[in-house]
Amino acid sequence: MQINDLIDIYSGERRYLNREERKAFKNAAIYMAPDIRTYCLMIYYTGCRLGEALEITPDRLDYDERRVLLRTLKQNRKNPNKPDGYRLVELPVEYMAFLECWYKARTRKGSKTGNKRLWNFTSRTAQNYIKKVMNAAEISGKKASSRGLRHSMGVMLALDKVPLNVIQDILGHKFPESTQIYMKVLGEDRRRLIENVW
Repeated sequence: MQINDLIDIYSGERRYLNREERKAFKNAAIYMAPDIRTYCLMIYYTGCRLGEALEITPDRLDYDERRVLLRTLKQNRKNPNKPDGYRLVELPVEYMAFLECWYKARTRKGSKTGNKRLWNFTSRTAQNYIKKVMNAAEISGKKASSRGLRHSMGVMLALDKVPLNVIQDILGHKFPESTQIYMKVLGEDRRRLIENVW
């Protein structure tokens, strides 16, 4: 990953959501239909990739520890014989309660339907749902995408001084070099940090 993954080097436009835009995205998602709301909030809370969220089943949710087990899809694309990587990412209690309310996720865990996906739609539909929430939040441009939402998670974690290895684990990066880009905080976020010193 390089700097132009976070900012368009020609226009200077950010390719990630800032804190205010993340808040607007979350607020817009809350008013959507349950499938759109829960799916978009999963990406919002975990920073996972579209396909990683689509794979989630009730059996992957740990209600005692309040976290989700994600299969890291991108790591082994070049070597299909290598086992997939997995990572655990924490989730808010109220969000997990919502998954139980709408999908009976905790009730289905360990049952015949525990290994059935929570969301039965395609990647294309998932992208459209993200776009719908972005539009409702009045977020536009290159940052208004699932990748912009994912990158915003990395940037916000870096701004909050979360250690590099923890960010790497949360986002499912194979190499630390992929994660280090978030340490190069850009735009208003970097300025805010510098202004604190001034």
